[in-house]
Order: sequence, then structure tokens, then C-alpha cells
Amino acid sequence: MIKRLLWLALLPLSAQAADDFAQQWPLQLSQPDAGAYRVPLDASVYAAAHWRDLRDVRVIDADGKQVASAVYAAAMPLSGPLRTVELQWFALPVAATADDDLSVVVERDTRGKVLSIRNSVGSGGSAGAAAPVWLVDLGDDAGKVRALRVDWADAGASLDLGYRLEGSDDLRGWQVLDPQVRLVQLSNQGRELRNSTIKVDSALRYLRLVPLQRTSAPALRALRGEVVDAVDSGDWQWLELTAAAGGSAKDGYQYQLQGRPPIQRMDVRMPANSAVSWSVFSRDADRPGADGNNPDWQLLRRGWNAWSLSEAGQLQHSPPLETSGVITDRQWRLLAEPGSVPSEAPLLRLGYRPGSMVFLAQGRAPYLLVAGSANVSEMQVTLDPMLDALRARNGAQWQPAIATLGGSAARAGDAAYQPAKPPRDWKNVLLWAVLVIGALAVAGFALSLLRSSRVEKKEA
Repeated sequence: MIKRLLWLALLPLSAQAADDFAQQWPLQLSQPDAGAYRVPLDASVYAAAHWRDLRDVRVIDADGKQVASAVYAAAMPLSGPLRTVELQWFALPVAATADDDLSVVVERDTRGKVLSIRNSVGSGGSAGAAAPVWLVDLGDDAGKVRALRVDWADAGASLDLGYRLEGSDDLRGWQVLDPQVRLVQLSNQGRELRNSTIKVDSALRYLRLVPLQRTSAPALRALRGEVVDAVDSGDWQWLELTAAAGGSAKDGYQYQLQGRPPIQRMDVRMPANSAVSWSVFSRDADRPGADGNNPDWQLLRRGWNAWSLSEAGQLQHSPPLETSGVITDRQWRLLAEPGSVPSEAPLLRLGYRPGSMVFLAQGRAPYLLVAGSANVSEMQVTLDPMLDALRARNGAQWQPAIATLGGSAARAGDAAYQPAKPPRDWKNVLLWAVLVIGALAVAGFALSLLRSSRVEKKEA
């Protein structure tokens, strides 16, 4: 009996997987012989998903086995062609930047454009004079400039100069973007070594180049910027939410979002000829608040001025607002700031760019996309090395073949969202049973010896 119990304790226990999914969609393949496919995700998939990172969105084959798959966020907007623009720049003495506040010496218009600078110097220093500081106003191209190109007045001059690249959005506080950039222009026996480009990785409007040497620099002819414009692919999806009952302008209006789409834009629709300044909040039940129960509201934006105007029979609205990063919370709140009196609860519109699922054609077709489970593990196959290699071989624009979603159908339903009960440790139970049985056997053996001893004494 004991041996049998030990043998049962060591057997691997087979249990039915508790990670079945709530919904399923049949997949229609655009090419039957492609090895990899890409499935654009729609709102129904986001509504069915349980986890923020979409780990419970998978692809299974005809036998119900999961195939290699991975979820990818929406691709960034495509980059347009590179263009070169003339930048507005000014030369300053080093002493003017000693206190890091140029707002007192710079004259700007209402839009922030630099008009003039007091105590400015020439574009280049004379022999023995200190090299000037260059102040650059990127204007409307801020965030688009990828590099600065320096154009010297003397293209044949020999130079090796160092600068510190700094950035600011108000001409008061400056941050170092690159502690040392080198500008080189050398020639020897008909050969040239030239570096007149400074990389820029910042969205700040104002830049300045502070010299790291005391010697003078050649006169500067121009500063040009290499600009890359983002081309919006226009694949934005919008969800329209109505406010829950019981809201008010004083307490705020609350909205419930189904699923976790990657929200990146916000918009409101209000009655004609109205203007309201809103504060926007979001929260989710999976982030408990300070009391351990109700989640805290996270402030996303304060002072968002939204308006609606009817003019000549046409209704115009304020433009959508970009969020700071991707928001995947389910609950949203609009609170009118003091002085704003909305006539009614607005319609909240949330915009997102849908991601996609990439999977490999393993197993037998047809394939199903499944979503919605509280019990899946975080492990997913990493397809990035394969996709990077294929794009390097076939071009940066290469994409897997398209697979489209069919109509959704219930699979396990709401039961898939319930966390599975932790499995009972049967090995521990069986081992305790073995110990108890062993103890009883020892006790029985001892009792048997005791009885035999008593019988022997009587017979003696």
C-alpha cells in the first residue's frame, strides 16, 4: 500500500488547461502558402482582451494548439522625404548665457519667434576673440529637425571645434542634449575630413551651441536643418462614449470604456456655440488606490479648452487632443474647471491606432484568433529577430501576408475571465498520508509486539 501511494505521488498529474478564451474569430488568409501572417486587430478584440499587454490574444490551429504568435502595437506614422530648411540663428557672446536665462535679452513675438537679441555679435569672431554662442530658433519645425548642418563662410578653413548642444522651450531653463559635438574641416594632400552635421534628438524649440574652446571660430554663413515630416497613415479608430447617469458639472462626468484599446487621442462633442475648459482623468480597477479598494483618478490633462461653434450653418469643433503616451484605462472622467459651465454632459470620443497580431502558419488550417482569459501566462514567442531579418533582406517596408478577422463567436464566455483556483498540492497530501499510514503501521506493529509479550508471560 505504501509503495503504491509513493508511486502515485510521483506521477505527473494531468489537469485540463484553465486558460480557455472568452471569444474567437475565424481567420481568412490572403495567401494560402505564406509562412507568416499579420492580423489587424479591431475594437471587438480589444473589448474581449483581459490584460493590458494583450497577452491573452493568441492564434490556435484546427487542433486547438497555440501557434507562434506575438502582438504588436500600431506602427508609428511613416516618415516623409527628407527636406532641408534654413534655420533662424543668432550669435551671442558667451557672457550673455552665463546665467542660463536668455529671456531678458531676447525679443520674441506672441508666437515665440525670436525677433532680435540685445548685445548680439557677428557670425564669427576675429583672431584671438572668443567664439560666439549660436542660438537657434526651430519655430514650427521643432520636433521634426533630425540634424543641424553648419555652413561655414570659408569652406577651405581648417578647424576642429567642440560645442555643447543645449535645448530649451522657454529660453530660461536649459538642458544638455549632447555634452560634446565635434565640427571638423581638415584637408591634407587633396584629401578632406569633414563633419559639419550635428544630430538632434529633441522636440525643444530653442537650441544653442556653446563653444568648448576659447579660440575664435570661422564666420558662419548659415545653419540648415534636416527635417523629416511624419505622414499620418489615417488609420485612426474612434470610440464614442456617453456619460453615466448621475454626473454633474460640479462632480464630473464619468465614462466606461469596453476593453483596453491603446488610446492616444481625446475629443469631445458639445452643443453648438459652447466653450468649456476640462480636466481629464482616467483610472482602472486593477490599480487599487491608497485605501486598497477604489482606484485613484490619474490626472491626464488640465485646462483643455474645447469648443463648438455653428457658423453659416456649419458646425466646427476644437481639434482632438494628443495624450501623453498610450492610455489603456477603462474609466474616464471629465471635470469642468471653475468658470466653465457646460449645459450638458459632452460626448467623449477616444481615438487609437489599432495594433496587429503576427503569427506563423504552424499546425493545420483553418486558424482561429482567440482572446479573453485571466489565466494565460506571460510567455509569448519573440518574432522580432525573424521579422528584422526579413525586412533587412526584402526591404524595410516588407510585411507578412494579411489575414482578416471573421465574425466573432463565444468560446468559453465570461467563465474565462474568472481566475482559476490554485491547484491542490496532491503530492504533499499523499506524502502526509504515507506518513500517517506509516505511523499507524508502526503503532500496530508495536501493539502486536505488546500483545505477544503479554501472552508469553501468561503461558510462563
